Amino acid sequence: MQTRSTNIPSQRKGGDVMKTGDRYYVQHLTDHVFLVRERVSLDGAPGSDDRLVRSFEIRHDAYLYIDSINEIQRQLDADYGHWTKHAI
Repeated sequence: MQTRSTNIPSQRKGGDVMKTGDRYYVQHLTDHVFLVRERVSLDGAPGSDDRLVRSFEIRHDAYLYIDSINEIQRQLDADYGHWTKHAI
């Protein structure tokens, strides 16, 4: 992941594609464990310090969830400035 301004899809482990710059992402832990994490680093890379937000057993549900909260985050960024407020 990179800064929000680029917004170019990047390839993730397991063939998952995500938009660069998204604050929330899915970490594919096992075939049945998908963690939603909040990126804390502005350098664009997921890291071990990223906050665990929620876990899902179904991949599709995890991605629906991050799509929703990343959209909320984009609106917060537009209204208050980049990453000054948290969507959740």
